[in-house]
Amino acid sequence: MSRRDEAARLVRFVAVGGAFAGGYAVLTALLVGRAGLPAYATSVVLYALCIPAAFLVQKRVTFGLRRTHAVGFPVYAATQIACLACISAVTTRWVTGQVAIDTVIFLASAGAAALFSYLVSSRLAFRPPG
Repeated sequence: MSRRDEAARLVRFVAVGGAFAGGYAVLTALLVGRAGLPAYATSVVLYALCIPAAFLVQKRVTFGLRRTHAVGFPVYAATQIACLACISAVTTRWVTGQVAIDTVIFLASAGAAALFSYLVSSRLAFRPPG
């Protein structure tokens, strides 16, 4: 695969992931803020629902696959959960209370997690079968 193709695939991966992250954030905010559902439980349930849906979209849109190896989804799900845990650990431990600095911390940790997720996904989770 050429560097250009790889870059385009990375952009698609980030776009799909970003769209799911945005949808997750808006839906969580609506369900917690307007519907009054409990924040932690709502967040966990929605995140758990997003993982398989995002996997299917990434598989087709980003990687152009109809099928993956049998370990594709478990690897993808574990990677997403690990990345969320790392982002949460970084942002809750290094938060300063200053919006500009905290934004940089969050964006840097989210960017690193997205890159890690892409590398694992492209090499393991979304390998074509056979």
